[in-house]
Amino acid sequence: MAKHGLFLLLFIPIFNVTFAQKVQLDRERWITKSLGHLYFADKKVYYNFVGYAGTKANYTVKKDTLIMTDIYHTSADNFNKERREDFKFLVRYIDQNRLYLKAVEPNAIKLAGNNTYEFTNFKNSYDKNIYFSKIYFLSSTCFGDCPQLGIEIWPNGDYHLKAGEHADPYKGDYTGKLSSTQLDSLKFLLCHSELKKMTNWEQGNQVTDAPNYYFAIDFTNTKKKLSITTNEPPLNIIDLVNFMVSSYKKVKLTAVSK
Repeated sequence: MAKHGLFLLLFIPIFNVTFAQKVQLDRERWITKSLGHLYFADKKVYYNFVGYAGTKANYTVKKDTLIMTDIYHTSADNFNKERREDFKFLVRYIDQNRLYLKAVEPNAIKLAGNNTYEFTNFKNSYDKNIYFSKIYFLSSTCFGDCPQLGIEIWPNGDYHLKAGEHADPYKGDYTGKLSSTQLDSLKFLLCHSELKKMTNWEQGNQVTDAPNYYFAIDFTNTKKKLSITTNEPPLNIIDLVNFMVSSYKKVKLTAVSK
């Protein structure tokens, strides 16, 4: 399905000269203060308005309206006729940093209610005061080939892996060390992940056929430990989860002798 990007011209007078700046809704990732989200990937739109995440496989943006669409067939006509159900949202305002979005018809209101949602651009999320003393991460298997991992990382880059099913070529205990570049990437992701807002976060959806992820993060500047359990990570920690799940493939590992 063809997608049409939303462009809004922002006119910024500087030294009596007017500049036009393009903002495309579906090229950015958007997040709310309560960790709701709206982003576009794999030709789909992913949303979380009221604590429950969802996905629509089709969308288009026409002028100031975002239209999410379900396209389906039913047994009522032996699956012959293609049916459509649209969910329309008004883009009330958008710039490089902020988006205001409101449901404007019954289907969309069922998803999001009558509120106007204020999103900020996720690329601006950053807290420089995040320092960890240890990260413990677990990932489970799924109905497919999701790797079963137990990972511990320390601030100096020391790395311990306990590999289970589907973590080939590894099985058992291994040690290694993150490179300075990998450690910098991890520190950036921790600062970029809105972790202070995750203290009382709970997953709204119940998802099947997905790996479970667990984080336990000890911080150096507070006695509090952050624990996160999810099999549908919210937008703010997706990049961090992806880093952890793929990390064992990028670290030089040595088997722990028994």
